[in-house]
Amino acid sequence: MTGDQLTTDEQPTTGDQPTSGEQPTPRKKSYEEKFAERLAKRQAGRAPLKEGKVFEHGPAKFVFMFIIGFVIVTHVAILIVMMASGMR
Repeated sequence: MTGDQLTTDEQPTTGDQPTSGEQPTPRKKSYEEKFAERLAKRQAGRAPLKEGKVFEHGPAKFVFMFIIGFVIVTHVAILIVMMASGMR
């Protein structure tokens, strides 16, 4: 197909192309694009993962252990209160 044989779907519109030397206005980046760029920069600066590390996220491990401990202590406390009050 040559340039003379453009179909209606392939014809350029006048709003898409700059006229008389105008520069097209840059498209604003969406939040997702900005977030992806920041994430890529941050990951590029990180050291590679070490072999043998099973759980590398210390803060997440701390939160997980705190929640498990809280649930166990709460269950034991409720059990003691129920036993003291005579409930079974």
